[in-house]
Amino acid sequence: MTNLRFILLFTLPFFFQHCEKKVSVTVPVPTRPLNADQVPANAIPINILVYNTSCWVEQGKFIVAGICTNMTPGWQKIWLEAVPLNANGNSISISTCSSVIIPAFSDAVPPSGRTTFYASWPVSDFSDKPDSIMIKAMVATQPPPGPILVTPVLNCMKMLTPSVSGQPASDEKAWQVSGSISNPLEMIAAHPRLEVLVYDKESHLRLCTVLNPEDPNVKPIFQFEREGPLQPQEDRPFSMQVYYQVLPQILQEKKIGRVEILPFEARQ
Repeated sequence: MTNLRFILLFTLPFFFQHCEKKVSVTVPVPTRPLNADQVPANAIPINILVYNTSCWVEQGKFIVAGICTNMTPGWQKIWLEAVPLNANGNSISISTCSSVIIPAFSDAVPPSGRTTFYASWPVSDFSDKPDSIMIKAMVATQPPPGPILVTPVLNCMKMLTPSVSGQPASDEKAWQVSGSISNPLEMIAAHPRLEVLVYDKESHLRLCTVLNPEDPNVKPIFQFEREGPLQPQEDRPFSMQVYYQVLPQILQEKKIGRVEILPFEARQ
């Protein structure tokens, strides 16, 4: 019995050490991108131009913004696969994935047309502090042709208020943007949408978002001359207010340099 106890006391520590080594084995990084389920099964690789990409960290989040130009002869709905990089240019993981899917905003980009993307994630989701991204792949589905909407006229004006009562207006509070959305083809654009691009004074793209004129919550900051579908060859004036208080912190600090509008027709 004594010999048996001695053997058990000797072998149990070895057994537990052996178990700990097995538990500490590194789990392989998944090969599927984060949010891969957002990409339809019929999406195919395409050739698009990605540019004006900006990446920065703000209030605990890593933010990415950029523009895509459709270089193909067909209409495209676009998704990007991006690999996050640290300050040394080395790839890092996000939520244990080696890459992430970023959808572009427009539901249907015509040949030579443009669309934007904008995404953010908590810095804590990354294996190291993120600094930039590398576009690994571009895929798209091919929606049918439709209306091509353009912005032939766009005017911007700073809205200033006095920083001290009784002094000249010098405190930049917002931008007033006005212009028109044109539907030059013989097609009705049933659900017009507007991609709003806001650059800082150093020409870095810092915000991309989509405004839906049919949404009642948008009306306090966006006003169409009239509501409803855009008729063939219609040119519809609009006005919009871009308030600093709702913009990313980096725009509040660096201030707005310019604003662009990319209209499109929603397909969903």
